[in-house]
Amino acid sequence: MANQCAADSCSNEGKSRCAGCKEASYCSKACQVSHFPTHKTTCPALQKYNCFLLHADPQTSASPLNSINEQVEPFHLQHYGTEIEEMKELKSRLGWTSATEMGKFYDHAGAETWYYFVYGQLRGKKEKKAQNEVASRACGRPQYGDVAIIRSGPAGSDTPETFTKNALVKALEFYKTYESSVIFAERERNRMGKTTGLDLSGVTSIDATNWDFSRPIEERMAQSTNGKWRP
Repeated sequence: MANQCAADSCSNEGKSRCAGCKEASYCSKACQVSHFPTHKTTCPALQKYNCFLLHADPQTSASPLNSINEQVEPFHLQHYGTEIEEMKELKSRLGWTSATEMGKFYDHAGAETWYYFVYGQLRGKKEKKAQNEVASRACGRPQYGDVAIIRSGPAGSDTPETFTKNALVKALEFYKTYESSVIFAERERNRMGKTTGLDLSGVTSIDATNWDFSRPIEERMAQSTNGKWRP
């Protein structure tokens, strides 16, 4: 039998595969559920890492947006936690000539205290790199070549360091339907509202890059929302 059901003591033919690893086969939903405690310890899609690569080329005949799972590869960083060390390791191990922040995006499940942080290479004017369609959708702007994705967040935030391939793929799939800039503005507004205790309903964007922290929070919010917030 080509694909026997992976569940213990089951000899039926496996008719469906694990959506994450595409390797384990099951004859029924019941067998898949019963085998999950065992399968989750070895399924590549459920192992946790602090970094994943998102390749521009899926190496399949399907379009990139329809083969996201095949484009994501674990790439655990030995020096996680500071941008300088992370970029240095990416350049060393991947042979990149440069490494810089290319964008960020929130997940599919409503997280507001952390986001996915994307590293990539700067593209020279004469340099040809394939557009990374999946990363472009998630970041809301064109991305080229392979990128590396970690989790990060504002200073002092509780950011879960490791995550599964399955979680990242679901987040990337989310942006096939939803607009990145809209989701990012919404989550930032919610986060800032909870942090400051202010009512930010109606505010569509917040720019805190040039805040003068000696000024009252109400003045800073009015400045960073171009006057759209009022006390």
